[in-house]
Amino acid sequence: MKILMLTCQYMPDVFGGAEKQCGRVSKGIQAENLDVQILTSRQKIAGKAKEVMNGVPVTRLYSPVGPDLLGRWLPFSIYWLFRVLIWAVFNKNSFDIIHCHQGKFGAFVGCCIARLLNKPVLIKVGNSNQFMDFKALKSKAVVGTVLAKFVLNTSPSVVAISDVIAKNCKEFGFKQIVNIPNSIDKSLLSKDYTKPKNVDSATINLFYHGRLEQIKKVDVLMESFALLASKNEQVHFHLIGSGSCLDNAKKYIAANNLQSRVTFYGEVQDPVNFIRQFDVFVNASEAEGFSNSLLEALLAGKVLVSTPVSGASDAIFREKNGYIASGFSAQEITKATELGIALHNLNKGEVEAFSEQLINTNFTVDVIAKEYVKLYKKLYGAS
Repeated sequence: MKILMLTCQYMPDVFGGAEKQCGRVSKGIQAENLDVQILTSRQKIAGKAKEVMNGVPVTRLYSPVGPDLLGRWLPFSIYWLFRVLIWAVFNKNSFDIIHCHQGKFGAFVGCCIARLLNKPVLIKVGNSNQFMDFKALKSKAVVGTVLAKFVLNTSPSVVAISDVIAKNCKEFGFKQIVNIPNSIDKSLLSKDYTKPKNVDSATINLFYHGRLEQIKKVDVLMESFALLASKNEQVHFHLIGSGSCLDNAKKYIAANNLQSRVTFYGEVQDPVNFIRQFDVFVNASEAEGFSNSLLEALLAGKVLVSTPVSGASDAIFREKNGYIASGFSAQEITKATELGIALHNLNKGEVEAFSEQLINTNFTVDVIAKEYVKLYKKLYGAS
């Protein structure tokens, strides 16, 4: 079988969760002796139109803006759609199944290819509840409702990365829903890692790493830390990443005179090994699909604290490796973080051992790749 991974944007233009998962799954499926290629866009004419990343061929068709923006950028989305369809017609023998990453405009494009060439298509959904991919597609001005209806009427197989998303997809009207969670690559952990000497063992080092955008509720995260810092002199917060909310986070910390107790790092080259020096991961997001940051902290063996977003209950087990807040407020996150700190103080290696077993059973790239191969065989046999 030959698999076409379709994603509107990919690295190096975007380093988001969907793009990371596309790369990990593609590499894993390649290891299962299937032919895999990635088709995406590039936003720079001088960018590489073709290259091989982690052993997987990548083709990038030029689009001056991200194809899934739609709205006032609709002409560019249509332009990319036609380029993809032309590419698909000329390369129809190079793939048997279309695997779309995210259920937004890319899902519509994938369904167009599927109908045009009579090939099976599956769509992996990347977010949940009010931010669920298909709701986001349907909400787009002018064309959203038509595009969403087209996708639904194509009857694709839908991959839900959590039970919450599976429920969302069923409510939206999809019939063929398969649960396959996100994966994490264990090779991301360096065997040569040594903890930095300047880390104070007397301090409880809380951290969050990832995109610092509105949906991640960085403002609530900072408010929660301020509440915690007023009661606990031992805590220090480390914020790793960049985004539109970073400046406001810095202003809030300065306004509350907490500059000496919060460190901002911006983006780092190797986040998984970088976070190994810290103690408790805290996530304040209002919505997730299945957080890559959460999976990376799980891989690093850290105590985990999160709001009750999609995927949290699959990775966090109370008193074993962390706590899920009862809600989304700063007060509720603070209470869960206090429990997380207590677990960290008691931890003698049990958290890391529990999380490692959890990963080995459910989330490694090879485990997830095998689940996709089963799905591909089912779709290919039915086509």
